[in-house]
Amino acid sequence: MDFLQIKYFITAASCLNFSKAADQLYITQPALSRQINSIEKELNIQLFIRIGHELRLTPAAKLLYREFLQLYERYEDSVERANTIQHGVTGKLSIGVLDGIRIDDIFPNLLKAFSSEYPEVEIDLSYQDMSNLISNLYEGILDMAFSPQHEVEKHTYLDYKKIADSKSFLAMHESHPLADKKYIRFAELEDETFIILKPNISEIGHTLIMDEFKKHGFRPNIVYSPSMFTSFLYIQAALGITMFDSRSIFRNAPGIRFVDTDQFGHPDVTVAWHVDNTNEALLIFKKTI
Repeated sequence: MDFLQIKYFITAASCLNFSKAADQLYITQPALSRQINSIEKELNIQLFIRIGHELRLTPAAKLLYREFLQLYERYEDSVERANTIQHGVTGKLSIGVLDGIRIDDIFPNLLKAFSSEYPEVEIDLSYQDMSNLISNLYEGILDMAFSPQHEVEKHTYLDYKKIADSKSFLAMHESHPLADKKYIRFAELEDETFIILKPNISEIGHTLIMDEFKKHGFRPNIVYSPSMFTSFLYIQAALGITMFDSRSIFRNAPGIRFVDTDQFGHPDVTVAWHVDNTNEALLIFKKTI
């Protein structure tokens, strides 16, 4: 078998209709049937069975479909990367990371893999608050951004890919009366002072947490903070509690306790980009991810 035959089989297996598959392949149906017959003879494996008007894969063909699909995708990717290297890729890739989020176990390997193949692409990396990340993605100042999923999933024209799990925690000073608890329900927080990022810094994050308070029928004493780092300083000074997630760079800070609580939103770490961004380096980096 060659890769063209593999392509024929994958297309026929995806469509389960030889006429539709032939149209997608820009060949005639008899020509596709001949190719499938040739593959079956070479492998000595029946690939398709017809039950009534339905065309189905045999159990053996289902296995081949999964394996051949991965093989063909790797083949196409390798060819594209080789062409890219031959023609050379230059330019700049601007990447933003949300202040306070930890990606040191993910990003260095991605960057190393990308830079080893495309050394001529300049990487510009910066830490920014959520408001700037979003506006800079829309304005084209940033090509991509590392962010919690709930901060990007509802924005039109932004696409994203999840790259790491995360969950929400209540963060407080170790001297706080609740610090030794393993789990704290939101309903227990009515009398607490809550440190929250200003709405203009994280509009979606602010809305999520205020809706959570509303759901439980109270509004705590709120202190607004201009940044994640300022919130951390408030916690260090035992001036209130806040929400951090498990990917926070403050996760293991001395004197700070992270306590499990009710989950809301989607704090998983994603890489986001604007769907209309045509930067060639971005298109390649997405494949690296």
